[in-house]
Amino acid sequence: MSTSELDLGGDSVTENKAPEPPPTGRHPRSFRPLILRLHFYAGLLVGPFILIAAITGGLYAMAPTVERVVYGDILSVDPSGTALPLSAQAAAAQAAYPDLAMSGMRPAATESESTRVYFNDAGVGEEKVRAVFVDPYSGEVLGSEPTWFGYLPFSTWLDGFHRHLQLGESGRLYSEFAATWLWVVVVGFIPGRALRDSADASSSE
Repeated sequence: MSTSELDLGGDSVTENKAPEPPPTGRHPRSFRPLILRLHFYAGLLVGPFILIAAITGGLYAMAPTVERVVYGDILSVDPSGTALPLSAQAAAAQAAYPDLAMSGMRPAATESESTRVYFNDAGVGEEKVRAVFVDPYSGEVLGSEPTWFGYLPFSTWLDGFHRHLQLGESGRLYSEFAATWLWVVVVGFIPGRALRDSADASSSE
């Protein structure tokens, strides 16, 4: 307790005053600790999803290059003379799969690419069709692969891993839930950065 004297008409009166608390520099209702705690737990929750999404996204961008290597035996041909009419190429593919109904065709985009003939095939899975690859010069059937909107299995697998970690409905729900927490990670980064800068400034003094 501190004391002070007041002069009241010659009489001295001693007044006791409680010492003022030292400034803490923190607002009593600061939300920074709560935001930092949420930022920490959100990082644990969505960190794996962000890492996997970043890796698979990068691989997905390189998928066309990888597919030219993995599926080179059915995607690439040696140009030799004049290409057969598309009707002849489709007939060659139909002869290889007589029980399937043709649903579309993708002619070779360049001289060194094969032609794709698409067939409806319940055995390749939902929303997929069977792509039969034909040499446009000889009419030889080079092979077939299940495709999803034109994407070969490698790209289809990467797309599924990127979107739902290849875990089906549970993976999709997790990825959507993790995405809704990304804003907590971003918002929590701001006070966390300010706190680190303040600590660095204090240590340098």
